[in-house]
Amino acid sequence: MTALSSYSTGTVAVAADGTTVTGTSTIWLTAGNVKPGDLFQSGHFCVPITDVTDDTHLAITPWPGSTLSGASYVVWKVSQQRIVGETYARDVDKMVGALNTSGYFVFVDVNQTVPDPSLGDDGQYAFQPTSGKTWAKVSGAWSYLGIYKAFQLKGAWSGATAYAANDVVTLSGSSYVCVVDHTNHTPPNATYWQLLASVGSTGAVPLLPVAAWVTATAYVVGPPASYVTSGGSSYMCLTSHTSGTFATDLAAGKWGLVSQAGTNAPPYGGTSTTSLAIGTGSKVFTTQAGLAYNNGARVRASSGANWLEGVATYSGTTLTITSDKTNGSGTFASWTFNVAGQPGAGDLSSANNLSDVANIATARANLGAGTVNSVTAGTGLSGGTITSSGTIALALNNATLQAAPSNPAGVASFVMLGLGSTCHITPIYSTRILVTISGHASNGGAGTFTNLTIRYGTGTAPANGASPTGTTATTPMSVASSTNLTPFSLTAIITGLTAGVAYWLDLSASPLSGTSSLGGINCTAVEL
Repeated sequence: MTALSSYSTGTVAVAADGTTVTGTSTIWLTAGNVKPGDLFQSGHFCVPITDVTDDTHLAITPWPGSTLSGASYVVWKVSQQRIVGETYARDVDKMVGALNTSGYFVFVDVNQTVPDPSLGDDGQYAFQPTSGKTWAKVSGAWSYLGIYKAFQLKGAWSGATAYAANDVVTLSGSSYVCVVDHTNHTPPNATYWQLLASVGSTGAVPLLPVAAWVTATAYVVGPPASYVTSGGSSYMCLTSHTSGTFATDLAAGKWGLVSQAGTNAPPYGGTSTTSLAIGTGSKVFTTQAGLAYNNGARVRASSGANWLEGVATYSGTTLTITSDKTNGSGTFASWTFNVAGQPGAGDLSSANNLSDVANIATARANLGAGTVNSVTAGTGLSGGTITSSGTIALALNNATLQAAPSNPAGVASFVMLGLGSTCHITPIYSTRILVTISGHASNGGAGTFTNLTIRYGTGTAPANGASPTGTTATTPMSVASSTNLTPFSLTAIITGLTAGVAYWLDLSASPLSGTSSLGGINCTAVEL
């Protein structure tokens, strides 16, 4: 047999002959604990309940007892509404109506990636508790709204941790939120992470002396903090540790970038070991790639005090200078390049002593200099004034050479005789000299001959037996030579010289066969 069901939570108050019961700590309406038709009893009196106003108020027939306050009570659940199906149908209808509101959620199982399209109506939502993903049903289809769940603080980023959306990590002083489930994708990879808070600027941090990063070394946060360089960039220690590999430590957030290695602009300068002679015209040098020269730049190539310069073109490792100005002479294989300024119009060089004036006569007239009408031999001019009708006596101290070099060793191929160390001349004022070299030749083979040519040049004179060099002043002279001595004499006027520059004079010899010997050589030269 089942006992009669009742409800008696809380206390009540009701006036004598009153029709309203007021409850304290009661829940009469919300949970269906009391219904119209149930009986209200307190003490020896019991009356029917005509209505349930709310959780703390009942309507009853007039209370027959005395006034109650804080009294205990009991509600006997005998109402016919508890056993009539219409009441329950109404309650079910209310519940279904509540479920059909926009607040109703279709729950998505952990194994599903999207809600079941057959569930839900427009305006309802779907929710996956495991991921926080939320959808809304619009026009009969589920539309993804995003992830609605609290951040999960995971501490320092680790490549070994599997991260889910809304996980929060820290790395190098900044914090990041995971937006796509993954493992081992380092922030700030925008595919997997979104920046939550960027590291701020800090005050001055004492630093240990900067040094190159070294493995198996204890580094500290400080203060003072460890400070290292790697790959041209500098870093500050963010986590005290003993170094393993730099890339691994950097990825783990143990180092913070202080300064990034920059990219240097292409330099000028450059060097070359191409062997070239000082002079005008096209000069092609092999040099370094990646220099800053543009085509049309003016470049000077220097080797000590000697140089040449002109407009240049540059490509790859080839620098070509069209030389139009020079200083010094000789052939060199050690060059340094520099940008040169463009000469102005009418540029003159002090080293040329006005020899580079375009028109000497016009220049003299523009300067108002007098013209010498006649010159007679004499002891020279000392003091006095040159007039347009005066007579001037000049003594010209021109350079001369008279030398008898030692007999050179015999030659069996086309080589230099090595006379230049003895036969040399320095013009004083002129660009021309008259040269004569004479002697005799012999050869052990009968019926042969030797070709002889006068050559000249600057710098170190070639030795006996050296390869032919310098500038030829004559065409080859064929000297018949046998066991007998055959005399020879070669004469040349050499022009285009530079006053004040020393020139060596020599012969190149080329025997047709056998070994030719030359002796009794005399060198004479005079400045014209």
